[in-house]
Amino acid sequence: MTDPRVPLKNPLVAALLAFLLPGAGHFYQGRKFKAVIFSAGILTLFVWGMVLGHGQPVYSQLVLRSSSTLPQLSRKAPPQNFSYAYAAQVLIGIPALPALIQDFRFRRDDDTVNFLAAPLNSDFTGRLVENSVRGDRQRQISGRLSIVPSRPEGSRSATGTLTTTDESGQPLILNLGGQLELGRRVFGSPLREFSCRVLSDDPETPASEIVGTVDRSFVNWFQAPLDTNELDRLNGSLSRQFDVACVFTWIAGLLNLLVIWDAAQGPAYGYGDEKPEESEKKPEPDEKPEPGGQATIASGR
Repeated sequence: MTDPRVPLKNPLVAALLAFLLPGAGHFYQGRKFKAVIFSAGILTLFVWGMVLGHGQPVYSQLVLRSSSTLPQLSRKAPPQNFSYAYAAQVLIGIPALPALIQDFRFRRDDDTVNFLAAPLNSDFTGRLVENSVRGDRQRQISGRLSIVPSRPEGSRSATGTLTTTDESGQPLILNLGGQLELGRRVFGSPLREFSCRVLSDDPETPASEIVGTVDRSFVNWFQAPLDTNELDRLNGSLSRQFDVACVFTWIAGLLNLLVIWDAAQGPAYGYGDEKPEESEKKPEPDEKPEPGGQATIASGR
């Protein structure tokens, strides 16, 4: 029960503010010391978890793979499962709410698959695949990609170059063109699937293409739905560090649940000045005064 000695003001407003941002409800009530402690402690724990997990421990949906096609390249929004961990993370309020916005954007983003809306300049990491009658030959390459859509308003075909190095380490520029494969714009990975054909003036040169990933902008991957492939990549690169990062964000959310309760109901402790119960009252003395002024002791004498 609330205590009148604690100025809770409007408990519902205080609880809502505490949910949106740890400590905000207590600041509204004038309990500034608690507000600073809760805000600094819980937000530090949450942010540290995000840093350890490279910004990816928080997501509301896990994307399922329903076919041989990668979820990033699926033309329709692939099926998803709710992330139960997010039920704890969302209790921290505003810092975890972008996941809900990103889920909404993800479901409405089907038209961006294989569609280049604007010029793309990005680092590329992947492989060069040479197709010939003797079979495919592949080698790992990386470099700087610069590509533009075939039409100013955007297109599913493009032209551009990839600046890289050949097998001997010498600078090499590959001319790119034709139809491209490009992953969904909104997805829970900083890496966006990309492939395009390599052009050549020599008709005897085997047909080849580059297959790999380019950068995805921060606003399009932060807290967006991700798939098991991305989780495997994170666990492979970060190992147990990613698990620790997730636990930090879970604990931060669950701690804020206690903060919300404290803002709505006040402190859960007594003050020491309560009236004693009937069973705690002191027993009356055994001696009873006589009418003549002498006392008799009820002890059997």
